Amino acid sequence: MEQIPRKAVIIGASSGIGAALAEELSRRGYILGLGARRTELMEKELQPRLASPSYATFMDLMDIESSIQALHDLIGQMDGIDLLVINSGVSGSSPGMEREATENLIRINVLGFAGMLHEAYRIFQKQGHGHIVGISSIAALLPHPNGSAYNASKAFVSNYLDSIRLRIRRRGENISVTDVLPGYVLTPMTEENKRMFWVANVEKAARQIVDDIESKRAVSYVSRRWRLVAWLLSLMPRAILNRIL
Repeated sequence: MEQIPRKAVIIGASSGIGAALAEELSRRGYILGLGARRTELMEKELQPRLASPSYATFMDLMDIESSIQALHDLIGQMDGIDLLVINSGVSGSSPGMEREATENLIRINVLGFAGMLHEAYRIFQKQGHGHIVGISSIAALLPHPNGSAYNASKAFVSNYLDSIRLRIRRRGENISVTDVLPGYVLTPMTEENKRMFWVANVEKAARQIVDDIESKRAVSYVSRRWRLVAWLLSLMPRAILNRIL
């Protein structure tokens, strides 16, 4: 009996981890919906590399309502959805605590993420199954003097995913939730960072993330050695951690 292809939407698919996830999921036979601001990158560079059918559309999480409509348009084109990956987000340090940059980061990383997570939950709730994946960061576990908004936004992502997972479990719903916490992954967003260590290339990161998605892991550390770091941070008194940082 022929297996029905699985269908996934990736929000933030134009480059970096999102594009690498698209290639990895495509190799495993997923039909893909791709959403990002840079549609030209998806259409001219990413889609020609994909082995399975794919559909691309403009999506900017600064505008939540239009992004929700774009999500539904992709689902319609694919005729269904099994997996939603919310990867879209911005990074950056802000030593001067510039208000405009901070507010824009929060609109995308917090409000935009929450809007898409909420919509995904409603979609999967209605159809009776699905899998939500949020790309957070090891930064969610740490305060940072110059990256306070970014680190706080990733803490929001991880906490919100944990809370939604708990709600799903208590309600007995057939929806999986995976929180992905990458350490340092070499992407266009991080290539200028000279202080990275334990750096994973983006292809290896994507393979591990998809393995963890298909295993329905609650939390995916990329690479796996960061699990030890997360455990140590959970044991460390905040006063000591603040001195180290």
